[in-house]
Amino acid sequence: MTATAPIDILIVTGPLGAGKTTAVNRLLKEEVAAGRRVAVLINEFGAVSVDGSLVSAERPELAGVENLVNGCVCCSLRGDVIATLRAWCDQPEAARPQRVVLETTGLADPTDLVDLELEPALVGRLRLAGLLTVVSCLGPVDHLKTRPLLHRQTALASLIYLSKADLDPSAAVAWEGELRAAFRQIPLIHSRQGVPAEGSPDPWQGDLRPLPEGWAPSTGTSFAAARAITVHWDHPLDPAALESLLLAPPPQGELLRAKGICAFAGWAPRNDGSDRWAFQLADDRLEVSPLPLPPGGTPPACAGVVIGTGLDATHWKKALRTLERPPEGQRRKIVLDR
Repeated sequence: MTATAPIDILIVTGPLGAGKTTAVNRLLKEEVAAGRRVAVLINEFGAVSVDGSLVSAERPELAGVENLVNGCVCCSLRGDVIATLRAWCDQPEAARPQRVVLETTGLADPTDLVDLELEPALVGRLRLAGLLTVVSCLGPVDHLKTRPLLHRQTALASLIYLSKADLDPSAAVAWEGELRAAFRQIPLIHSRQGVPAEGSPDPWQGDLRPLPEGWAPSTGTSFAAARAITVHWDHPLDPAALESLLLAPPPQGELLRAKGICAFAGWAPRNDGSDRWAFQLADDRLEVSPLPLPPGGTPPACAGVVIGTGLDATHWKKALRTLERPPEGQRRKIVLDR
């Protein structure tokens, strides 16, 4: 009997808003174009999977999509990761993914993932092909030294993508200098919209080095107190009010990330029939992009997530709900919170 080839797994990590999902979508597109069966496992910090909806809409032909929410993939959800990978390994060979992309939340330390191929249920069935870390050059360059989580995410990489360099070339030069000084043995590539320069190393052929002696998953990062606040919407939003809310300094705490799916008041459905838009706040920039209808034609539910430390949950829930603009004759629902 011929032994079944192990499933290759590529871990994609990096801080919140660095551009991981954009890179993941590009990777998935390449795998599908090459005729390989590829699946994606996405972890998000929050009660809804915005990134999962973005991937599902862009890549409906995947061999599998699994969303894990409300935890860090490197700790509380490790068991769910193993269960998902084992289920994919158990599938008939003709349906089993040949490759899996695992995208971690930006708040996760991926240290506890680099030994997945040694997990008893996965031994001989899984091969860790690489660890791609995506870092945005638009964040303060001193974060590499002042935020231990970012340092750990980067130190584990077999390949680093420096994203958004086209938006601020001088910042990209500064970041490149810091990264090369700290991790001169790790290949560093500039990427734009998830696409690396031509001739760049293959992320699936990563050179993974053994962990330093005594290296273990971090138990206390600078984001240990981070929380996600989620609001579900029943009506279209005011686009100008959304922009004003997210780009203004928060009344308290630090806003690390915001993202969501919504319809906008006064914006007609597009030619594909979808009225859904995805918004992303990262590096003090708000980006809005069209969200195609997923397979089956049912649009995803509208919801927003803000992630930060020291945020006033009551303020944010109220502010996000007041963005709604109910059609004439309808009233906004009153939600009784916990």
